[in-house]
Amino acid sequence: MKKFEISDLGLKFDGLKGETRELAENIAKTALDVCNKALENTVSAEEVEEKFKELSEKASEIKELKQLNEDLVSQVKNLGETIEKLKKAGLSMDTINKLDEKIAEMLDSEKFKDFASGNTRKSGVFDGFSLKGIVNMTSNYTNGTALITQQTDKVVSKTAPKKLHVRDILTVLQGDPEYPNLAFAQVYDVDRNARYVTENGTLPESSFKVKEVQTGTKRLGTHLNISKRMLKSRVYVRSYILNMLPEAVLMAEDWNILFGDGNGENLLGIANHTGVVGVEDIVTNAVATGAARSVNAVATYNSGADTLITFTNPQPDILDGMKITFTGAASGSPLLTAKSLIKMNDRQILLRGVAYASETAANLAWSVQNAAYHSIEDPNFEDVVKTIFAVMSYAQYTTNAIVLNPITLNKIESEKDTIGRNLGLVTLQNGVKYIAGIPVIEYNGIPADKYLVGDFATAANLVDYTSLTLEWAEDVNSKLANQVTLIAQEEVIFPVYMPWAFAYGDLGSVKTAIAVPS
Repeated sequence: MKKFEISDLGLKFDGLKGETRELAENIAKTALDVCNKALENTVSAEEVEEKFKELSEKASEIKELKQLNEDLVSQVKNLGETIEKLKKAGLSMDTINKLDEKIAEMLDSEKFKDFASGNTRKSGVFDGFSLKGIVNMTSNYTNGTALITQQTDKVVSKTAPKKLHVRDILTVLQGDPEYPNLAFAQVYDVDRNARYVTENGTLPESSFKVKEVQTGTKRLGTHLNISKRMLKSRVYVRSYILNMLPEAVLMAEDWNILFGDGNGENLLGIANHTGVVGVEDIVTNAVATGAARSVNAVATYNSGADTLITFTNPQPDILDGMKITFTGAASGSPLLTAKSLIKMNDRQILLRGVAYASETAANLAWSVQNAAYHSIEDPNFEDVVKTIFAVMSYAQYTTNAIVLNPITLNKIESEKDTIGRNLGLVTLQNGVKYIAGIPVIEYNGIPADKYLVGDFATAANLVDYTSLTLEWAEDVNSKLANQVTLIAQEEVIFPVYMPWAFAYGDLGSVKTAIAVPS
């Protein structure tokens, strides 16, 4: 079967000089190697000849490249490396068609034209111009070579990338390039003072206080200087590098989203927002307190069967079912014992079943505690997680995920009853693990025995002002060192609208807080 020669391609190298001519000849030789290899296996000579006639017309345009600088030469050399990979992996007409499309995309792109005309010193990224979608790299080895050491495309590292990043559980929005800052209104105080009045009575006044919160754009990135010789002789290493750098950026992003201190250019992470505390603190500590004169009135209700308490100031943090304890009441008063309350509005609560006793309101001090405190006998970790969900689900925000370290989740899955039977606290549905009906996000970035819960869909967003990008670049210094620089960077805005909808804490501490003392 006939083998193709240089003359069959109809290429002319007249007028080309130096490295440009050498490059053109190398591309032609590579094309011939691929062509002749294909004749042995998958493609007829007629088909290949017809296809490469089209390619030769494009390749003949290389004579126009003689005025380009070394940056352009480097870009075209990448094409030769891609063809080398194709030769190693085998060839079909479909492969040639896809390669033809990629070459056309590169030559027709505006950034290639700008780069070629000298309007820019960097090429930018040629999206999609890679082996992905063209051919899969394999570990095939052809017998009969002069090498005594077989090489594969595998790159091995003990540093494994994370399977999941925090942005994967947040709602990610695309930013507007015209607006590098994002502002939203946050209500920080409210008085919902509604009551029944007579026909001509005066309605009580309600109020709220609001402030504008602004969040700015933060830039995150890194770069890596790579020897050109390494990329030429070990081209497959490039795929590892192209994955490693974005992973480095996302890993730093994870830490900042969760634990950033907000100083300098750091994000203010969820755990460090004012209002984000552990459920163990919410359960153990007082939700609200009042000193003497914080009670405006104590009155009878329901013919003396119940007691109505009116506070001097609004108490929006108090919720139905919480327990209130008073001090300063008369000796023997039922108010001295913790009572479950019913909230009427932000200024009034009802103590159902507490017979009215005349009290001097100005003398009363009080403390309100979450009803989950010391509420469960001998709780297991499912009880702990269910309590966390119950405490954190309020208003329009609902916990929709819990983030746990895989070691912590394994600990929960391994919990057994008194005779050694597995309790089955974790279920698996469609490949997702659940506790108490809530999906679990297994994430190595959170310490063991810690938890993070919240409304990840609506209480916070990650805004990609500039999406994560990769870019090759060169300057005088890198050229002198025969290196090329790979840059990975992004710009994000991270607004946490409702920090009180998140909780970060310790599972063991929650277990202690909710357990009934023995």
